[in-house]
Amino acid sequence: MVRGAAAAAVVTLGLGAVALTYAMAFRDGPGRAEAQTSSALTQDSVVAGIEARLAVLTATLDAATPKARPAILSEIAMLRAGLADPVAALAAAQALNAQIGALRDLYHGTGDEALIKAALAALDAGDIAGAEAALADLRTHAEAEVARAARVVFAAGQIAGARGAQVEAARAFVRAAALDPSYSNLLAAGRQARIAGDIATAQAYGAPLLSAAVRQFGQGSATHGEALSEVAQTLLAAGRAADAEPLMRQALAISRGPNGARDAEYAKRLNNLGVLLQSGGRVTEAEALYREAVEVDRLVLGERHPDVALRLANLAALLTASGRAPEAEPLLRQAAGISLALLGDAHPDTAARLGALAANLAAQGQRDAAGAAWLDALAATRRAYAPENPELLPRLAQFADRLRATGRAPEAEALYREVIALLAAGPGKTSADYGRALNNLGQFLAGANRRNEAVPLYREALAVLTAALGAKDPQLRTVEANLAAASGG
Repeated sequence: MVRGAAAAAVVTLGLGAVALTYAMAFRDGPGRAEAQTSSALTQDSVVAGIEARLAVLTATLDAATPKARPAILSEIAMLRAGLADPVAALAAAQALNAQIGALRDLYHGTGDEALIKAALAALDAGDIAGAEAALADLRTHAEAEVARAARVVFAAGQIAGARGAQVEAARAFVRAAALDPSYSNLLAAGRQARIAGDIATAQAYGAPLLSAAVRQFGQGSATHGEALSEVAQTLLAAGRAADAEPLMRQALAISRGPNGARDAEYAKRLNNLGVLLQSGGRVTEAEALYREAVEVDRLVLGERHPDVALRLANLAALLTASGRAPEAEPLLRQAAGISLALLGDAHPDTAARLGALAANLAAQGQRDAAGAAWLDALAATRRAYAPENPELLPRLAQFADRLRATGRAPEAEALYREVIALLAAGPGKTSADYGRALNNLGQFLAGANRRNEAVPLYREALAVLTAALGAKDPQLRTVEANLAAASGG
């Protein structure tokens, strides 16, 4: 890290002929132990150094090769500019003096201190090429240190991600990409920023990622396709579907390849493009892509694979949303069966598949079957999410509504009351969610002709929501209307 900072300082200065020539003027002899401070420089000493260098260059110009002449002429022009403005020449010499001195201090006691000494010695002797070579070697070493630091930071990001610290992981990957903007670091930084919800940062990596993919692996390479797909996902997350679509199609074409090869990555990109098209109302196009994705995954991965279950579920969801629930049901049963067999009955994906099947049965009007399916999904959800998992509570509230809609009144009431108890123990009885849960139980009881039990719940809900949200919140009007209906007013 320290070496990287030093190298960056040298590169910023540019180590041009003029600055190096000025440096010769403020050195007071070979073998000097420490760099002299810039306060010891004078315009006269700097001008003398420039004039000496001009004399050397002028003497060598006539004998120089055609290839070397342009560089010599350029240096001569810069030196003459320094003579024309000795104040600026002095400032440049002072700046280089300070930087070389800082490097000497920075590398004191290290293996690379010899390179600094070599650079200073070369300046003493007027050997500009030698000074540049020494500092070029130092830069190579410093860049290696930076690359190592980037790998350490990258590993730290992986560890943070493994323990669920997504924001911390994103910061580490962003730092790694700043140290070493290689393709893999840029990919991790942009992807993790998106996962952490920092879409603006994720978008900033789009163009550099695409450039790195083409530069390192070539136009149309598999890595280029990966980069296009990654950038498209970020654009989707930013609500820029129109910009994402052409990138997705280009990535899909790369994945297919010139010989029409189709693999799991191709299926994934078919699916992603289908999701985009479906969200834009292009259902027919999306369906065709989903069906091809299922076909490819079955061919490549086999009938029983988590990706096959995912593709089937997406296709079924589209069919259900399009009013073709009976056609979707067997696909959902296949997806649920695959998840149960491969992932078990305590996995979030299994719970999601069972829930989708229950929703499909409800959409078909199969009330009893849907109710039983909702209970299966509820049981799987409880197994998949620990009680302290924040995702469990909202799911329980949703299951209460769905069980109520399918006539499972006792199970629904028990869930409504469980949600209230969990909210009271967690966020507390003053939270807006607690007030909403009271209202929901009140609605259930009023719908079951138990209005006398619903009224006090509505009143408590009003008090909680008023305190939490303010008297003008529109949710209060809903609760007030529910209270009036239950009170017979």
